[in-house]
Amino acid sequence: MSLCYHCDLEVPEGSQFNTVVLGAQRAFCCPGCLAVAETICANGLEQFYQFRTEKSAKAEDLLPQELLEIEALDTPEILSAITENEDGLQTIELGIEGITCAACGWLLRTEIGQRDDVSKISVNTTTHRATLEFAQDARLSDILKNIHQLGYRAYPFSEDAQEAAIQQEDKRFVRRLIVAGLGMMQVMMYATGLYLGEYQDISSEHAYFLHSVSALLATPVVFYSAFPFFSSAWKGLKHGHFGMNLPVSIAILAGYFASMYSLITDGEVYYFDSVVMFTFFLLIGRFLEHRTRLKAILKQQNFKQLLPLSVQRLTPADKLETIPSAQIKEKDILLINAGAVIPIDGILVDQTAELNEAVITGEFLPVKKIKGDQVFSGSTNTGSSFYIEATSNPSESRLQKLIKLQQTSENLLSNKVSLADKIANFYVIGLLVLTVITSYIWWQIDPQNIFPVVLSLLVVSCPCALSLATPAAVAAAIAKLTDLGLMIKHRGFLNNLAEITSVYFDKTGTLTMSQMQLERTELYGKYSEKEVIAIAAALEQRSNHPIAQAFKNIQSEKLSIESDREVLSGGVSGIWNDKTFKLGKAEFVLDDLATITNKDQNKENEYEVGKVVIYLASEQQPVAKFVLADTLNPTAKKAIQSLHKQNKMITLLSGDTQRTCQAIAEQLAIERVIANSTPEAKLATISEAKSSGDKVLMVGDGVNDVGALAEANAGITMGETSYLSRTSSDAVLVTHDLTVLPKAISTAQQLNSVVRQNLAWAVTYNLFAIPFAMAGLVPAWLAAIGMTTSSLIVVLNALRLRN
Repeated sequence: MSLCYHCDLEVPEGSQFNTVVLGAQRAFCCPGCLAVAETICANGLEQFYQFRTEKSAKAEDLLPQELLEIEALDTPEILSAITENEDGLQTIELGIEGITCAACGWLLRTEIGQRDDVSKISVNTTTHRATLEFAQDARLSDILKNIHQLGYRAYPFSEDAQEAAIQQEDKRFVRRLIVAGLGMMQVMMYATGLYLGEYQDISSEHAYFLHSVSALLATPVVFYSAFPFFSSAWKGLKHGHFGMNLPVSIAILAGYFASMYSLITDGEVYYFDSVVMFTFFLLIGRFLEHRTRLKAILKQQNFKQLLPLSVQRLTPADKLETIPSAQIKEKDILLINAGAVIPIDGILVDQTAELNEAVITGEFLPVKKIKGDQVFSGSTNTGSSFYIEATSNPSESRLQKLIKLQQTSENLLSNKVSLADKIANFYVIGLLVLTVITSYIWWQIDPQNIFPVVLSLLVVSCPCALSLATPAAVAAAIAKLTDLGLMIKHRGFLNNLAEITSVYFDKTGTLTMSQMQLERTELYGKYSEKEVIAIAAALEQRSNHPIAQAFKNIQSEKLSIESDREVLSGGVSGIWNDKTFKLGKAEFVLDDLATITNKDQNKENEYEVGKVVIYLASEQQPVAKFVLADTLNPTAKKAIQSLHKQNKMITLLSGDTQRTCQAIAEQLAIERVIANSTPEAKLATISEAKSSGDKVLMVGDGVNDVGALAEANAGITMGETSYLSRTSSDAVLVTHDLTVLPKAISTAQQLNSVVRQNLAWAVTYNLFAIPFAMAGLVPAWLAAIGMTTSSLIVVLNALRLRN
């Protein structure tokens, strides 16, 4: 057995796809891989095969619909919407599929970069994106076709506002953290020398020099790295709110300027080390929380738009024209090609059609439509081409209404203020009052000691532990959940998750894997089970139907089928060994259904439990029956058991039939089933549960779950679901392991406990230390040690959440 030199897949026996690469004859699995290799070699880029560290993706031919969509990008209206014009050049951000290693980036830069109509192309092999600058008169479609010839798929990438903002925030965070980290390491090194020097009679000149260098290093840390704290505190003051960042800012600025005053006046009180260390610790906690949110969004990158950018419209002269989807009007007659997504709600004009409506119902099996039936935007054409008549404008489609449901539900969510911020508001006021009182008392006792005492009071009472209490614990909890595969997007998610009383599951893609699996085979003729499976797999080889995938995943003998064809809503047929075989529904494979009825007594029962039954027949005689079922998520049962132990009420909320849902519920011991639910009904169910006092967690995977996910107290989507439903949820589960859910609930509850412990410790420490500082019994060095130790205890307690 030989492997394809390009993609490493098996080369079929008798394949003649060969060419010379790097001085040797190489075999390829298909014409696509051969064409890519020849293109690479013809352009003198053979080094690609030397430099690559991973095998390339298998080259696939452009489908007619993909070709139309690429060529539609040259339409001025569409081009202006996806590109930016500057200095006589057009710039576009592209998502690139098929990148496997750094050599792919080199190949794209070298081949595409040498085109006359391309000014510049930069490729990021980590995020699988490219920035392309090309001439005003160039055809974008030609460039994208060229990229496809190299074995990659390119499409316009649109970064949403949330991701763009977080990306910018991430860059600023990293720069500030680097400055704070370098500053802390250097200042602490000099501080160690100063502390040790006190016992070894360091000269005043050397001490002053070390303090001066520390001041120089601490200045950028304070005014650059700590700037977000100052900015946030100032914004809070302008609105009359004494937030957590205000005492943080007071502590940093007071310590810094007191140290600078000592440096100028040759004093003895210096806090440069405490200031930079405090700033670095705070930034670490907040950066970890921020970076985890960024990871959740990056997991969702490089998706294709849910709806197509363009569509073909039938003109009054019976000619097809390509228009932007945004220009569709009511009554327009639109051509929906095989594999295309319907961009607008409409009515079927042709006699029949077969659609995948998972975007609306969540169920992945195709649905048959007849002339006059309603079709919805977002559905995918799984059959042959057909025409529809638009019944709405793009802004009024069913999909847009679902988006509005999401937005409406999000607007109803209240923004929770953390317990630490509530405490900080009163704490800061109390601290300022104590500072004034202490200053007055020491003015009466010993005016010379006012500043050292007040400074020690500010340092010892600095809410380091208080300000780290929540961020440190949250960062530890988020890091643990990230390791488990749960990416958190919204900060209030963990608070809400800890209070959950009821869990609602969608069925398809959540409790099941959305993958048909051959469950049982019954033989009616002379053929063996191995033979009938091989025949079925050969018949389904060219089909993209979900049922076909069940046979494609089975290892079977490769048979050669002639005259194979697929019949819409019926099945597939072909000739093998001079005999015609049909695979599909009973009414498709046989004219006389009595022959099936007599042999198959379990047919109705299998339909009732939500399974799919198809038949293989030859020459009007039944050969075999195949029973297929959606694969149950292997972790679902254990997850449900764990949730029951946590006393959670479990509900299966699905758009599928009552019988199918009930069968799944019985297997998983789910006590409550709500079936045949539309997106609106799901939203209403969640709203009703909330109004009755339940704290609801919704777990789903489809756009039909958008409203319910946003309305629930906490929403989790599966990682392979649509972008729209991911933006509606509070977290994304990037694995199929549902046992993460009870672990996440447990972690959220532990988080609340740890936060309360941290806050209790921070408050107790301050209540204990502040009176001694006010009495002048706490020297500055001891205040700094106390502040650091208090913070360390809080961080170590928070790290217990990682276990």
